[in-house]
Amino acid sequence: MVPTSDERPGGEGQSAPAGASATAGIQDATGWGAKIHSVRFRVVAAMLVMMLAGLVTAGLVTFGVQFQESDARVDQAILDKAKAVVKLVQTTKRTSGDSANKTASSALHEAAEDIEPRNNEVIAGIVDGRVAWTVEGNRHRTLLNDGMLADAAGLRNPAGAAFAELDADGSPLRTVVVPMKGATVANGTFLLVGRDAGDQREHNISSVRTYSLVALGTLLAAAVIGGIVAGRLLNPLRRLREASSAVSQEDLTQRVKVRKGEDDVTLLAKTFNTMLERLDEGAQQQQQFLDDAGHELRTPLTILRGHLELETVDDPEDVIATREVLLDEVDRMQRLVDDLLLLANSGDPGFIRREPVRIPELLDQVMEKVHVLADRHWKIDEKADFVVDADPQRLTQALVQLAANAVKYTEPSSTIALGSRIEGPTAADGTPLPASDTLLLWVRDDGIGIAAEDQQRIFERFGRAHPGRGEEGSGLGLAIVAAIAQAHGGMATVDSAYGHGATFLIRIPLQSAGVRV
Repeated sequence: MVPTSDERPGGEGQSAPAGASATAGIQDATGWGAKIHSVRFRVVAAMLVMMLAGLVTAGLVTFGVQFQESDARVDQAILDKAKAVVKLVQTTKRTSGDSANKTASSALHEAAEDIEPRNNEVIAGIVDGRVAWTVEGNRHRTLLNDGMLADAAGLRNPAGAAFAELDADGSPLRTVVVPMKGATVANGTFLLVGRDAGDQREHNISSVRTYSLVALGTLLAAAVIGGIVAGRLLNPLRRLREASSAVSQEDLTQRVKVRKGEDDVTLLAKTFNTMLERLDEGAQQQQQFLDDAGHELRTPLTILRGHLELETVDDPEDVIATREVLLDEVDRMQRLVDDLLLLANSGDPGFIRREPVRIPELLDQVMEKVHVLADRHWKIDEKADFVVDADPQRLTQALVQLAANAVKYTEPSSTIALGSRIEGPTAADGTPLPASDTLLLWVRDDGIGIAAEDQQRIFERFGRAHPGRGEEGSGLGLAIVAAIAQAHGGMATVDSAYGHGATFLIRIPLQSAGVRV
């Protein structure tokens, strides 16, 4: 048969090994493209974008208000100076007879020269729609040059003061024009006061530059600090990715190192570890099931094969004897498989089905079933007159198993007793504590007992006591009892001294207080 392209080594249809593709994916994830698209980069970038938007908005609002207030202060200052000049003219006319005969323009001119404007100020008179005279505060610099006279003259407003800003060779000139009292629109005299706001603007612009540099430094510092903090916060994610890449079907022991904290990323890492633990536990249970099944099925299969190989097919009696042995071994294998399947499913949520269980009736039903197991002195020590929430079938199965186990290790004259009790937690001084009650079930015998070193091992799968209670069996009976107790949230224990009998106990914490019958 000729292999197809999908089957030929190196063919186009041949897929790369899973491990190789996974390794390639990890290598690609370390490139610059992956770093740019990483959660850390996006978190820091989003933080910086929000900070930038906040800083820009704060700067625009702050410096917008600052520029307006600066212009308002300059406007108020030049308006005050204009009013002072007008007031000086009016005062001079009232107190001086010579000045009283002067025109309004000449009086304003003299008053402007007396006031002496500052180095960055200019005062001008507007008469009949043109600038009649100017007084510069700085004799070496002309703020109101010839090219600005027409614009300045056009600012007059007979209704009141008019503010404007002129361009004085690239420098802003804030101006105010006020009318003289009694002036008319057709033939009016106005006073112009201007101040160079360039220094103030430069100061404001310098503040903007300083703010921008500080903001840029803040963004850079935030990027560095944010990158470090985000790296530490997201470090569990990196370890999570590394652990995920290291996990394989053969190795489920990888865990993510979790730092202290209760943030979302740390909780995610803890959840991932919990998931790995469950997977590891499931894999171990599966492997244990396979090991247990292989270990226990090997012996009966060997027996089956041996008898079949030695069977004399021509001898009817040998065939009948071999058939009986084979059926017995098949039955034992069936029981073993059933027990293994029960243990394998003991961790499933549906393993137990809770319902109200009357403890006295449960013990009576169990006694009715077990007293025919053997000729023993059967009795019930105590009955708890309570109704509890549990699985009656599983509890019956556990008690029957314990009773059958007691039969194996007692004589016909021995006593086997069942009992139940509701126990509440108490303090060292005997004071009841506010906690849930516990259902206590037991099977007691006065047989040979169990050595202390064997009392823990007998509840393990295929665990058996060494001397004394070492009768042949699958070694799964007490493991099933322990699994039933654990499925109810409790535990199975034994209280025994070698040679003085044994009491097997099933302790089940009640989800709610039991109800007395």
